[in-house]
Amino acid sequence: LGLGQKDLARAANVTDSYISQLLAQKKLPPAPNRTDVYDKIGRALKFPQGRLATLAELQRREHLKNRL
Repeated sequence: LGLGQKDLARAANVTDSYISQLLAQKKLPPAPNRTDVYDKIGRALKFPQGRLATLAELQRREHLKNRL
């Protein structure tokens, strides 16, 4: 889509640094019920409603499972 980190940050109303940390997996994605960032980024990426939140939750669960 030709979008960069700055575009995603602007769409989600978060910092470029936050997006960078998420993409580099230095920061665990927030729980979907704790933020509307997924809806905002999902719209920018033209994902179906709720799809990005679902993918993020799967990543969170896998990360937490591996930590245990």
